[in-house]
Amino acid sequence: MTGSRNTTKGDHSPVYNNDGNVYNQNVIHMRSDAINPYNLKKVIDFLELELEDDIEPNQGVEDDDGLKRINIVAKNIINNLEEEGCNDYNNVIIESSIYFKTIKDILSDPRNKKLRKSYSNIKKTINRKIPEIKREKEFFSEVINDIIDRFLNSNDIEILENEEMVSVVVHFMYYICHIGENGGNNAETG
Repeated sequence: MTGSRNTTKGDHSPVYNNDGNVYNQNVIHMRSDAINPYNLKKVIDFLELELEDDIEPNQGVEDDDGLKRINIVAKNIINNLEEEGCNDYNNVIIESSIYFKTIKDILSDPRNKKLRKSYSNIKKTINRKIPEIKREKEFFSEVINDIIDRFLNSNDIEILENEEMVSVVVHFMYYICHIGENGGNNAETG
């Protein structure tokens, strides 16, 4: 059957000059970098409804003794949050903190069992990703930003429209010691 159009031999073959890499590397890279936003969407939807009326303009985490956690300065040192003498990223976390007391109260409410389960799933997913991300980053602020980016890389429209709340939830997890090192058992583990 020489000369047949069904042959895979010769320079007209679709596999003749193939180097074996038949996958679109960008798509594979996107998939491995994205974090499934399913549980985060559930948490954000719930929080957005609850947070609409609850936030007082200058409410900060220091107003709530119930936020039992390691001192933020100590936590930042343990985690190597950012370059010594720099407080830029710490200030970003503090900006998000006007929501933290309300988020804690919402998660603590016994009626919100399904919400806590979704939150717990996000926490577990992030904690599984952190060791891999930390190997490539010098400062933990870069790890946090990478986590936020991985949620945004899912290209889920609801997540992209709520970028601020994605950051707030991840910053809350860091602040309340659900992600990152906490230097022992001084932090809330809820």
